[in-house]
Amino acid sequence: EDLIARVYTMPANFGRVFRLAVKDNPANPLATRLHIISRDRDSKLVVSPDSLKKNLREYINQYRLVSDAIDILDSDIINIKINYEVIIDGTSQTPVVLSGINLKLKKFFDIKNWQIDQPILRTDIVNLIINTPGVISLSNLKIGNISGSVDGREYSNKTFNIKLNTLKKMIIPPAGGIFEIRFPNSDIVGTGQ
Repeated sequence: EDLIARVYTMPANFGRVFRLAVKDNPANPLATRLHIISRDRDSKLVVSPDSLKKNLREYINQYRLVSDAIDILDSDIINIKINYEVIIDGTSQTPVVLSGINLKLKKFFDIKNWQIDQPILRTDIVNLIINTPGVISLSNLKIGNISGSVDGREYSNKTFNIKLNTLKKMIIPPAGGIFEIRFPNSDIVGTGQ
């Protein structure tokens, strides 16, 4: 906790870390792994620049014990997409209901609400969708990884198997990883019946 507080209170002229996570290093009991991630000017996640890592190392060196070691590592960015299909009651307009669902999902996945190592709970997404006025039921929900260049949009190059990393309806990120819906207007797609 002290290390986290030190990093977040580092003077801005050294650079800015958006999120960080501290983990024990299984290979060295005296070492700590510090996973960090930054944001670009569009508030999208980016790998922290080497200059920030160097400044961070120098800044926290003055506060650590001589026997302690801190490894500063990049956090893996896992870009995801969501496709859903809902059944809408006969009195509601489909575009209005889908727009309401998409807005809820955008707010839920706003990167300000996410931390490194935070899992995605499918039940949270299901609840957001089925509790939208006009929705009778959710007939299909797919959460997938999207990476590389797709339709002119650039994503992280990190590929991630959602199915293999789902446990009890929780999608677990890789150690030190963080989920991001990079382009919500394109990466959240709903259809209604």
